[in-house]
Amino acid sequence: MKKFMWMAAALFVIAGLFRMDARAQSIWKEEGKVVVALGADLTEEQKDIVLGLFGITREQLADYEVITITNAQEHQYLDPYLDPSVIGSKSLSSVMLKKGEAGSGVFVTTKNINFCTTGMYRNALLTAGIQDTEVIVAAPAPISGSAALIGAVKAYEKMEGTSIPDDSLSNALNELITTGELAAAVKTADVNISSAEIEQLIAWLKEKVAKGELESEEDIRAAVKEGEEKFGVVLSEDEVKMILDLMGKLESIGLNSEYLLSQAEKLYNKYGADMVQHADEAISEAVSSAVNNAADGFFQNLKKSVKDFLGGIFG
Repeated sequence: MKKFMWMAAALFVIAGLFRMDARAQSIWKEEGKVVVALGADLTEEQKDIVLGLFGITREQLADYEVITITNAQEHQYLDPYLDPSVIGSKSLSSVMLKKGEAGSGVFVTTKNINFCTTGMYRNALLTAGIQDTEVIVAAPAPISGSAALIGAVKAYEKMEGTSIPDDSLSNALNELITTGELAAAVKTADVNISSAEIEQLIAWLKEKVAKGELESEEDIRAAVKEGEEKFGVVLSEDEVKMILDLMGKLESIGLNSEYLLSQAEKLYNKYGADMVQHADEAISEAVSSAVNNAADGFFQNLKKSVKDFLGGIFG
C-alpha cells in the first residue's frame, strides 16, 4: 500500500509537469503572430462557424492578418493530382497559423476534416518547408481538407514574409494526397493497418531521401519493401508506383535531412509500445522540453528535484 501511494504521488507530480509544460508553451502561442486564411466562398454563417472552431470572434479576427484562398488557386495546385470534380467550385477550407519560437516544431489540429489526418498535414507541411508553427485546419462542415494545405502555405508566407517555391507546395500537396489515398486503399483492403502506419512509412522514406540514401528506383523499391516489413504495411504495385513518383519529386526539391530528423517523434520512434518500460527517460525528456519553454533556473531545479524524488521511489 505504501509503495502504491508513492507511485500515485509520482503520477501527480508527472501530470503537474506536463500541465506546466503546456502552460509554458501557451505563453509563446499567445505572443506569436497569427495569420488566418479563409476560403473565399464561405458564407457569413459559415465564416462564423469556422471562426468558432478557431476559438476566435469576428472582433478578434480584426486583430489578425487575414488572407483569402480562392477556388481558382485550389484548381491551380490540385488539378494535377485530383479530378477537378473532386475539388469542386467553392473554396471552403480555412486555416489559422500561430508563429512559434525557434525549435518548437509544427503542431496541427483539424476540425471537420474527414480525409486528411493531422499527421498527413504535418508531414506535408514539413515538406513545404514550414517550421515552428501551430496550425488549425477547419471547415464549416465535414470535407476532405486537401485544399487547406494551400491556405496553410500562403498564410505561412504572409506570417514569415517569405516565399515558398511552387514546386515545394506542389510536392507537399502530392504527398498529402498520396498518403491519404494509400491510407484509404488499405482500409478498403480489409487489412489491419492504420493511417498512422502509412504516415510513418512515408515519413521514414522521406528521411531516407533527405539523407541521400535513395538514389535510384531500385533503392526506393528496396526501401519500400523494408518499410512494409517495418510498419506492417502491404502495398500493391500501383501503390508502390505512387510512392516511387512521390519520392522522386521530393528528391528534386532537396529535403533538409537535419530538419526532418529534428521534427521526428523521438520517444515514439525510440520506444514504441515499450515506452512504459522507459518512463524515467520519458519523464526526463518531458521535463527538458518544459525547461526549453520557460525560466531555466526554476525548471532546472524542478527537474533535479523530480529526478531525485523518482530515484528514491524506483531506485
